[in-house]
Amino acid sequence: MSFDQIVIHFASPTLCGIKPANLFSVRTKVFSASAYKKWKKLFAKHGINTLKVRSSRGSVLILVYNVSWLRELLADYSVQAYFNTKGYAVCLNDVRKFIKQLMWRVKNAEKFPHEVGIILGYPVHDVIEFEKHGGRNCKYCGCWKTYSDVDNAKACQCRFRACSCMCVKWFDEGYSLSGIIEKYKKAVEAA
Repeated sequence: MSFDQIVIHFASPTLCGIKPANLFSVRTKVFSASAYKKWKKLFAKHGINTLKVRSSRGSVLILVYNVSWLRELLADYSVQAYFNTKGYAVCLNDVRKFIKQLMWRVKNAEKFPHEVGIILGYPVHDVIEFEKHGGRNCKYCGCWKTYSDVDNAKACQCRFRACSCMCVKWFDEGYSLSGIIEKYKKAVEAA
């Protein structure tokens, strides 16, 4: 896949409003700085922020996130309680500060900060159980390891995959980013 196709594939669930954020890796030899800048500007027009988290070991880690959705997510009591236990209390009312602190941990922590799962739309309970069990003993493994509501997890993950496939197809057919988002919304309404 080209860099553009990779971006559309991984960012589409966030762009189409079915996932608050996506974190994905692109091989350095595929990454394009000029295309990244182009996507960053296009995404911003749709309320989506893009952040190059780090470049290392032959890959670039990219975060795309919906600021409004994360603001709502961070206002949730159970999410706040969880992040308070991780030392994020000071920045929970400011999405940009929160993302900056979280991504600093992604770049610098000895172990990957699994709290990232919360902003990716994974249920708080599943993130807590993942940490508690070291990623073992889950009931279902897809985009994330599920410890409780398997049916809901399967349905969400099916929507994410379908969205990504449709959006890449439409991109390959020549649709603009706005056209892809509009076409997806119409497809969902028709279903």
